[in-house]
Formats: sequence, C-alpha cells, structure tokens
Amino acid sequence: MVILDDVRAKIERRKVATLLVAKHIGKIMEGEARQRASWEDRTGHTRQGIQGGADVRQSGKNDRMAVVYLAHTMRSGGYLETGTGLYGPKRREIRPKHKKALRFPVGGGQYVVARSVKGMKPRPIIKPTVQRHIGTLRKAVRDVWRDT
Repeated sequence: MVILDDVRAKIERRKVATLLVAKHIGKIMEGEARQRASWEDRTGHTRQGIQGGADVRQSGKNDRMAVVYLAHTMRSGGYLETGTGLYGPKRREIRPKHKKALRFPVGGGQYVVARSVKGMKPRPIIKPTVQRHIGTLRKAVRDVWRDT
C-alpha cells in the first residue's frame, strides 16, 4: 500500500499547489483591474473594492474545488460594470419616483436639476480582466497537474 499512499500524497500536494496558483493569479487580476479601471475616483473606495483571489468550495458530498474570483465589493462597482438607465440592464431613462425632478451635486455647492437622465454607459473592468487571464490560469493549472 506504499504506492497508493505515495499517489494520494502526490494528489494532495497538487491540490494545494492548484489553490496557491489560483490565489496568485486572482491577486494578479485584482491588481491589473485596479490599475486599468477607466473611471475616475473621488474617494478611491470603488477601486479599493475590487477583490481577487481563490477559495475552496464544496462541489458535492466529498468533492472540493478551487474557485478563482474577481469582484466588486461596492454597490457602485456593479453600476460601473453594467451601466445605468438606457445603457444598463433596465434599458430606460432614469426618472424621479416621487418628485418632479432629479437633483445632482456637481461640486462647489452647485447642483444640476433634470426631469430625467439617460444614465451612464458601462465601463466594465472585471470581465475583460478575467478574459485576459483565463488562458494563463488554464496553463498554470495544467502545468501543476502534468506528470513529469
């Protein structure tokens, strides 16, 4: 049974290595997404809210899998990814629910008043970043599991 124990130990080492590779690439994606984000921050919280990494998740009764993630933790991040108003998922102008007009601060104590606004075009960063790195992740996982 020594051979079987060696094989099990090798598989466990490769599982750990897979998780480490996944975490590393998740952090690389996080850094790149934060750096390449096309929007201008006022506070920096949305950019800081981009999180990447990897976790182990249950995938059945006895199976576990490594899951790589890259996500926004701020609500505004979702709006930046999908857009709002005409450009967003609802595809309609933004109008006030209970008042006659909308009011937005523009700085210096000034406000803009409008009956409706078109919304904001999407400025995605999560999906393009993942698409750029998916090949690297696949290759790295293949390299971990390749027999040498």
